[in-house]
Amino acid sequence: MHTEQRINDIKNFLYSYHFSNGLRTTISVVVPSLVFAWMGQLGLGIAVSMGALCTALSDVPGTIIHKRNGLIISIVLIFFTALGTGLLMPYILPMACWIAICCFVFAMLLVYGNRGGNIGTGCLLVMVSILGEAHMSPQLTLLHASMVLLGSIWYATLALILWQIRPYLNVQQALGDCIIQTARYMEVRANFYTPGVNVTENYKDVLAQQVIVNEKQENVRELLLKRRSAQQGTTSINKSMVLIFMDIVDLQEQIMASQTDYNALQADFKDEAILQQLHTLILDFSQELRTIGLAVAAGQRSLPRINLRFEMEKVKKTIANITLKLPTLKERTRTIPLTNILQNLQDMAQRIYNLHRLTRLERLKDEAIDPKLELSKFITRQKYDVETFRNNLTFKSHIFRHAIRVSLATLLGYGLGVALHLDRVYWILLTIVVILKPGFGITKSRSIQRLIGTVTGALFAAGLLYVTHNNTVIFMVMLLCILGSYSFMSFKYTLSVFFVTPFIIFLLHFLHPTDLHNVTQRVLDTFIGGGIAFLANMLLWPAWERNFLPNYMKKMMETNRRYFEVVMPPYSNEKVTVTDFKLARKDTYVASANMMSAFQRMLSEPKSKQKNASQVYHFVVLNHTLTSHTATLANYSMHHGVQFPRPEYREITDYLLHYMDQLTLMLDPATSTNAQPSPQIHAFDQLDAHLENLVYLRQQEINEGQGPTATRDEMLETKQVHDQLRAILSLVRDMGKAISY
Repeated sequence: MHTEQRINDIKNFLYSYHFSNGLRTTISVVVPSLVFAWMGQLGLGIAVSMGALCTALSDVPGTIIHKRNGLIISIVLIFFTALGTGLLMPYILPMACWIAICCFVFAMLLVYGNRGGNIGTGCLLVMVSILGEAHMSPQLTLLHASMVLLGSIWYATLALILWQIRPYLNVQQALGDCIIQTARYMEVRANFYTPGVNVTENYKDVLAQQVIVNEKQENVRELLLKRRSAQQGTTSINKSMVLIFMDIVDLQEQIMASQTDYNALQADFKDEAILQQLHTLILDFSQELRTIGLAVAAGQRSLPRINLRFEMEKVKKTIANITLKLPTLKERTRTIPLTNILQNLQDMAQRIYNLHRLTRLERLKDEAIDPKLELSKFITRQKYDVETFRNNLTFKSHIFRHAIRVSLATLLGYGLGVALHLDRVYWILLTIVVILKPGFGITKSRSIQRLIGTVTGALFAAGLLYVTHNNTVIFMVMLLCILGSYSFMSFKYTLSVFFVTPFIIFLLHFLHPTDLHNVTQRVLDTFIGGGIAFLANMLLWPAWERNFLPNYMKKMMETNRRYFEVVMPPYSNEKVTVTDFKLARKDTYVASANMMSAFQRMLSEPKSKQKNASQVYHFVVLNHTLTSHTATLANYSMHHGVQFPRPEYREITDYLLHYMDQLTLMLDPATSTNAQPSPQIHAFDQLDAHLENLVYLRQQEINEGQGPTATRDEMLETKQVHDQLRAILSLVRDMGKAISY
């Protein structure tokens, strides 16, 4: 099993966007250097390669319009940055001003999201790389900048040609990755059924994985739904991927809908084999999802490998045997949660079989995307205008503070390098530019990762240079290092730095053969740059996450309330549109993931800067559990229909919505005094009495030897809804206590 898992992990990496992007970047960087080296102009070839590399950074997944525009803007900015840096390099004070201005402006491009931030990083890298060159005359500077421009154009041309050849590659890879991470989410939730599991600790893994799943879903929305809304994709492949994505989001809700009281489940069935059986069964589901994810990423068909229905029958028999051992109907109701879990898994099995079918394009003829589902509403729009930039020119903007921080840190690094007459000042600046991020936590982790990667990579390079002087061997290893560095750059930073370090040392070995001097110099400069970046983020207007947490908590509470509000109408014989329901669900998942990300960042900050961490985590877990119980109610009404609506459900819904409104008021210091205690409600007592009566009537029917009846169906539905609403009541009360700390 472990060997198969390892093989699947390797396949997943080879089919991923990270590897294809690394391969494309490697080709675009290596080819110019090889061509110019063959012509005896390796120095110019490296300038072309640098232009290609810096432009590649701006090439993040997106629609062809955003891709093309991003590349054009990147090409223009990189050229003028290279030209300006080269012309000012001989003059220390003008150069210092140029560095400060460039760092500020390019760091501010983060206001335009990931693409803007990457364009800024590419421009900063080209500026830093030119600082590593010897002083050049204006003519040589123009030649060098022209070579950088040539490299940028070369990469952009290559990227756009490859997009024309395989326009759906990035979407398939992103969707496959999303499916695989959803499978991982299912695996982590399966651990709730491990006998003796620590439920609280497992929630940490569940919440962390939910952040990843949400990030992957947002990536797919950006790539897939914008393409469709722009009428760039109406082919069967596009249709297939939209249908698969919609099914995957629904499937995640079904996974959450298996929510139950896991501590009670562990206590009730600790001596039974059922928990371990459920754990194994859910892992089988997860394995099927992985199979689908790999097939989608590779653009292949997938076929079921495990007979899920057969495995579910085994679990069904075990539940039936447990039920038979319980003498009265009241005791047997303890097995209803098990039956509900199994029913949910049966629904998921049908969805998984449908996902297998959707990978086979010829089966799509009868499939249609619901026209009532307005897909364009699910896309997050990013404004690319001057007003967005201008509105962030204030100390209230954390990106503005970050831009000032980058400018001052790079100025200090440059001044220190000049004062100490260091050979490679640009390595210090490179480390600062790459490590320094808007948040303290990510800067701290980047610093540690970069130091580990640099030291281990330098030791590897030193070892190879010590063992062999064969330039062919060194060159081949350098090519592998280039591929590794670009393939792991966006998701395994330590590994990427490990590969980058030998690549640069080997490159310098060919350009300036000084043996191990390059190794020690790079490690020293990395320590200096890392130290400056760390101190800058610690001392210069740091953005501590505790200041942002109340807003994240409030947003999470508001979206959870809205989600519950759109789920409950069917229980009172009222209607709700599919679009409203799915938008509310999406907003809830996004807000929950944002909250958990902020909390994780806070935990990486100094202890003195953390505030009420355990209470905040408790609040996050309660909100996630609330989302799961709401998802259970949504899943039931969407897939089975509410057969027995009750007036109590409307009254309880209004009561719980009012309670959530008061919690939202309590989360904001400005409105906390306006929070009112919720009024008394008797609907729960009435529902309890009604359920007791149904159990009594059903017991009489059993005594009379009757089989399934309407009373039985109503009892099961009422028990299901009653338990979920009781759980939600308990949760909102616990949230009130958590907020009152």
